[in-house]
Amino acid sequence: MEEIYRLWLAAVPSPIPEDEARIYWNCKADPTPVLDAGLCHASYLYVGSWRDEHEPENLHASQGRCPANRLHSWLFYLGTIERYQAPLLDEELMAQLIELHRPRSSDLPADAIDLQRLEGFLRQHLGLYLLPEGPESETYG
Repeated sequence: MEEIYRLWLAAVPSPIPEDEARIYWNCKADPTPVLDAGLCHASYLYVGSWRDEHEPENLHASQGRCPANRLHSWLFYLGTIERYQAPLLDEELMAQLIELHRPRSSDLPADAIDLQRLEGFLRQHLGLYLLPEGPESETYG
């Protein structure tokens, strides 16, 4: 049975220490008290889902074959490329995420929210930190 991955965005109100971000992005079970507290106060938005068939044919982070996969891959890239972090939601990141969410001719059918709902959530949470994390530990897997 093929697994379904679900993307929730968590808008966390405070920065996450690099050591805790490293634990988060590497899916470790070590304690993350600052991250845990931030997630308790986060706002959440369900973005959509994907399956293995939606994974990109190459490894470029923006080439997934559905919006949720592209957003998840881009946040992972930003959270791990220079240093481990929860990416800060600023105007530039908001524009990137909106563009990645736009349908493409190469997309396969997948569950996704409409663009206006995503943009509204992002605009409302500018200045916060984004993680692909669901409420009550319902992550993207």
